[in-house]
Amino acid sequence: MFTIAFRKKYLYLMLGQPEDRSDQQEHRIRSFFKYVLGQAKVLADPAGIGHFVIFWGFIVLSFGTLDFITYNIFGFHLPLIGEAAWFTFMHELFSILVIAAIAIALIRRYLIKPMRLDNSFDAFLILYLILGLIVTDLITLGLNEAIHQSHGGWASPVASGLGTLFASGNETLLVVLREIFIWAHLFILFGFLIFIPRSKHLHMIAAAFNVYFRKMRPNGQLKTLDLSDETIEEFGVGRIDQFTWKQLLDGYACTECGRCHVNCPATLSGKPLSPKYLILKMRDHLTDVGDRLLTARGNQTGNLVLQTEVAAGLEELPQLIGDVYTEDEIWSCTTCRACEEACPVFNEHVDKIIDLRRYLVLTEGKASAEVNRAFTNLERHSNEWGQNRNTRADWAKGLQVRTMAEVDGEVEYLYYVGSAASFDPRNQKIAQAFVRLLNEAGVDFAILGNEEESDGDSARRLGNELLYQTLVEANIEIFKAYNVKKIVTTDPHAYNTFKNEYPAFGFQAEVLHATELLAKLIDEGRLKPTKEVDQVITYHDSCYLGRYNGVYSAPRYILEKIPGIKLVEMERNKEKGMCCGAGGGSMWKEETIGERINVMRTEQALETGCTAIGTACPYCMTMMIDGTKQKGVEEQIATYDVVELLNMAI
Repeated sequence: MFTIAFRKKYLYLMLGQPEDRSDQQEHRIRSFFKYVLGQAKVLADPAGIGHFVIFWGFIVLSFGTLDFITYNIFGFHLPLIGEAAWFTFMHELFSILVIAAIAIALIRRYLIKPMRLDNSFDAFLILYLILGLIVTDLITLGLNEAIHQSHGGWASPVASGLGTLFASGNETLLVVLREIFIWAHLFILFGFLIFIPRSKHLHMIAAAFNVYFRKMRPNGQLKTLDLSDETIEEFGVGRIDQFTWKQLLDGYACTECGRCHVNCPATLSGKPLSPKYLILKMRDHLTDVGDRLLTARGNQTGNLVLQTEVAAGLEELPQLIGDVYTEDEIWSCTTCRACEEACPVFNEHVDKIIDLRRYLVLTEGKASAEVNRAFTNLERHSNEWGQNRNTRADWAKGLQVRTMAEVDGEVEYLYYVGSAASFDPRNQKIAQAFVRLLNEAGVDFAILGNEEESDGDSARRLGNELLYQTLVEANIEIFKAYNVKKIVTTDPHAYNTFKNEYPAFGFQAEVLHATELLAKLIDEGRLKPTKEVDQVITYHDSCYLGRYNGVYSAPRYILEKIPGIKLVEMERNKEKGMCCGAGGGSMWKEETIGERINVMRTEQALETGCTAIGTACPYCMTMMIDGTKQKGVEEQIATYDVVELLNMAI
């Protein structure tokens, strides 16, 4: 029964599109030891300690169960471990620890009831099945001690204690009871085996594979669509079999722990998206339509593309968008990756959201008026604001800034300004401050001026891959024309796409965020912050700088080097920081459902008692300023970029 169910799940999985996850084998093996056997991401949350105990307890007890079967059914112990004192002790130790962990789990689920957990029948049953296995095992061991009048000593204190308790019983009764508990143990064991592939606890098997086959490309790199094949009529994902097998595996691997749920800004702000239910809906839908898809393919799982002529005779399959997910769910995501950072089994939520958006935008031509306006502005003016591209360098008037066209030869750094710092008046001040610092440090740099194109991040995250690739081609042509080898930018979104995504299109350069370069210049003594800046600063981590690219220390290092600044951290900081609400193209969409994410983040900043908020991203700057205005504290609590604060000190 286990094999039949497991085979069906495997066939469903193979309905997905092919995807090569065979690269970096050595790294994958190390990941298996660290994250599966070592449970590293599970232990990142205090509640993970209980899971760690149950996981390793289950492994130890599984060997104990094998010995249990061989001894009680066939009359002999397993070699090396069966009668070894060390294993007997470990067996009993983990039995007690697992019982304690289950007790805590039951208290959490049914008394504390945290937001992230669902009290499903599956969750209830699995805890009692594990508990039943341990209790029947220990009682059987105790009865064996009583029947044979033996004493395991230090190695088996529990069994010895139970043996002493049972020793006064009638021998025949003890033998009968032992048989009852042996068969009860086996009944629970094989019931458990049948239950696993038919429940959420398939993750006990699938999670290990999911970790091994996890994404090895950079966090900030999305899959690239091949737009050159004119025979392809659908782009993105609109039907369950258009996900890849690995994306479908995420559904089997999901532990339903809810860590993604309580870290998602969309969920926390009352929007319809939950990354947890995004995965679970996909899994349940695959189960619902899997047999129909297998029938459509004639059970030939080697054919990994559902042929239109084969499917024509079937009842029309449900569409993911509309039948499984609402459009509001899909557009609520800020692509902040808080869900992926929290997930202990490396589920990949953001790629799925983007694939669904790509289907809406490229295949169905659906997007809100605001999103379409951003697309139009990018197409016509290469910026989301719709400003005249010939004014792109106006912010630099009066400053010592050369354009690449004015440079005789090459420069060390291209300063890619980005659309926000080029056209938004508040963010123009950041660009101006950065230029002053570069000149102060004697850095050889230039800008593209009116030749600069949008980096394309917003277009890609909003699902318009065609527009994104058009912008990429234009940028790469310019970069190569000027032989650009190093890029520095104040925009984390441009930083991420140049560093992680442009290499897939044939362009590579050393890419630095402004804070990385400035920290380096301070270290080298080329910038010396000496003027006091009397502020209590709480620093807000940009998702695309932090979670996507691991840049946490550079901005904080700069702030710590500025005299007078006292740095206070928000409760949610660094890897656990909360999004400002602008990522994933949300900068160009109005929030009409639930609370405003930027206001929630501003409230978290105000709780620190800060006198100013620090940022390192133009979008974060805009959102945090808007948040302080919404809270009516913009006169008391200023928002500065780290670049501006360093400029004040110099």
